Amino acid sequence: MSAGQYFVKVEDDTTLVLRCREGDRDAFERLVIRYQRPVFNVALRMLRNRQDALDVAQTAFLKAFEHLGDYDPAFRFYSWLYRIAINESLNTLALRKPLGELDAHTADEGADPGRVAEGAQTLDAIEDALMRISPELRTVLILRHIAQLSYEEIAETLGLPGKTVKSRLHSARERLREHLRRAQAI
Repeated sequence: MSAGQYFVKVEDDTTLVLRCREGDRDAFERLVIRYQRPVFNVALRMLRNRQDALDVAQTAFLKAFEHLGDYDPAFRFYSWLYRIAINESLNTLALRKPLGELDAHTADEGADPGRVAEGAQTLDAIEDALMRISPELRTVLILRHIAQLSYEEIAETLGLPGKTVKSRLHSARERLREHLRRAQAI
């Protein structure tokens, strides 16, 4: 090996979880670093509010740490963690007051007011339509298209049969398409 070469040992999730259970907090920190962005992104797509998504991500990791003893290594860690994040997102949505009718002026709090490009407008229309479908349908869309999980991984994450995932995904895409068509007609 030359002077500049070295190997970084990348531990799998199961090994890191086992180390956490033995009291190694650095191992949990590695899991947080590995999954903080995907967990935050899932929460952000579910909630469409940056601060709520940050809170949900933090709570999801705290609950995961507190319940590591309940985690079954026969399943993927990230599926278990995503499920916690989704449940927390759904709890946050349930606590919100009804938003009433969404209109063209409903904005993402983190959006740049000067943003007028067509791509940004399309993204806004998709996000508005996404928020109009039920949380159950929105969840499968986000896990498939944002988190890029397979059908099997979504089924495992949500504890649903694969056929139910496919059915919900189909329904979610149809509802999203309907809302986007209506938005274009306005």
